[in-house]
Amino acid sequence: MDKKFGLGCLAIATCFGLAQKATADEVWRTEEFGVVYAEDRGSTAIWEYGGGFGTVFLDGLAGQYEDRGTYYGYWVQASSSKKCDTFREGADGELTYYWGNVKVEFIDADFPSRWKLGLGLCDGERTIELNGTPVIP
Repeated sequence: MDKKFGLGCLAIATCFGLAQKATADEVWRTEEFGVVYAEDRGSTAIWEYGGGFGTVFLDGLAGQYEDRGTYYGYWVQASSSKKCDTFREGADGELTYYWGNVKVEFIDADFPSRWKLGLGLCDGERTIELNGTPVIP
């Protein structure tokens, strides 16, 4: 594995691990970070991680609380170890060149659900896998 790419993946996983305040009904923990389901925009679900450090956009997940399956999208943040050739829109509407692709597979069909997440840098292969477990108060 390219050393720079490996360091980039490690940086992403580490950044996701920053402490986060729960603000929504759905909150998960993984081996590396906490995730909060922040809001819906049209058919896109928006998840936040790292206390506002980054955002995940998942197409087709908004409003789906039953029969959840596999969803694709992307993560964005203000900086990363790798600057992509193209940009994506962040949660605040600002454009960023620091993003990557995401695939989320829900293990349990209904809310609350565990999931498996794969992520990569830019359009690259998803090389980081994490398992999300619901945090139930």
